[in-house]
Amino acid sequence: MRTIINAWDAFELWLTALPFVFQVLFVTVVVLPLCAVVAIGLDRGTERFDRARPRD
Repeated sequence: MRTIINAWDAFELWLTALPFVFQVLFVTVVVLPLCAVVAIGLDRGTERFDRARPRD
């Protein structure tokens, strides 16, 4: 667990040391698509539960 925490701390320090323009670029290229993939996955996952429930 300590290894994961140390890796996250190193990544966080690296990201915060970047100039603002590169931070924005990182968020635009990496974080936003990742959030979109997670949102689409959750949406499709909840559709399966919605279809399984009978309608009144």
